[in-house]
Amino acid sequence: MSEEEYENQGPDIAPLPAEDFITHEPRWFQDTLAEKPETRWVESEGTQIHYRKWASKAENRPGLLFVHGNGAHARWFDFIAPLLTDRYEVASIDLPGMGDSHWRDEYTRETYANAIKTVAFDADLGPRPVIVGHSFGGFVTLITGALYGADLGGVILADFKVRPKHDAVEWFLGDPPRRPTRIYPDLETALGRFRLSPLQECANKFITDYIGKHSLREVSVGENEGRRPAEEAGWSWKFDPFAFEGLRMGGEEHEDVFKNLACNVGVMYGDISKDHDLETMAFMRALRPEAPIFTIPFAQHHIMLDQPVAFASAVGSLMADWEAKGALSASGKQSTAA
Repeated sequence: MSEEEYENQGPDIAPLPAEDFITHEPRWFQDTLAEKPETRWVESEGTQIHYRKWASKAENRPGLLFVHGNGAHARWFDFIAPLLTDRYEVASIDLPGMGDSHWRDEYTRETYANAIKTVAFDADLGPRPVIVGHSFGGFVTLITGALYGADLGGVILADFKVRPKHDAVEWFLGDPPRRPTRIYPDLETALGRFRLSPLQECANKFITDYIGKHSLREVSVGENEGRRPAEEAGWSWKFDPFAFEGLRMGGEEHEDVFKNLACNVGVMYGDISKDHDLETMAFMRALRPEAPIFTIPFAQHHIMLDQPVAFASAVGSLMADWEAKGALSASGKQSTAA
């Protein structure tokens, strides 16, 4: 997300010409940011978890929770959530150790899943909320579905691969020891180091500028509430650099987990994302023949940044379909694999 040592694992895509970058904030973007959410906190496994909540413009509506990716934060959805509040309650979580949520001494996949479930049912998202997870957020959304699927209306995985057991991968096991995040002397210097991870260009520069400035925190010498003490003052990234040290994903289990989820499931990929390949999509369709699995045109891995309106429309369409089938009501009619 922000450190220069991350390599670009994306596809070979020609650089964008300078005139393709949009620096001004379009009217739709300004209008979404004008819809201010509540800032809320809730405790999960002894850790204070921060989330943002947008109320629906209609009464007694079901809802959904957005879950960001590795090193990101809840404000990646500040301009997405308001596109859905005409019909739905919407929330966006800061996962433990990321964004404004407090850090922990130890993180497990269950730690993240429990935080997601806690927020989903604290945020007044209806009797059966839907969880929408991007990238690493897709992984922990999958685990949330495995543990609590019977209580959910559905899960939507955005640019996260479910691999066959023989091709399972662990993102973090065997990594070299993690280092503390760099502390920069001032905000301007820090913002100059902001990068997406996996590295990619984004024509919507007004969006990356927005999420970049909300990815940093001011650091004081000594104690910093909910985080480790710092030895110098300045500006640093909000995520805990040690959150993924030794984190086990259990990739060999994902095939069975996905197939047996006790709730509805949808999957979307960026059409030009590093994670989009026809073989994986065919494999996932075979596991869940009833599940919509599709791509968003002209989107790389960070779908909601490249094609924000299309991303929101896709989520809203799945929500409308599942609601029409009764999956978001208290009785929760679910569509599962045969």
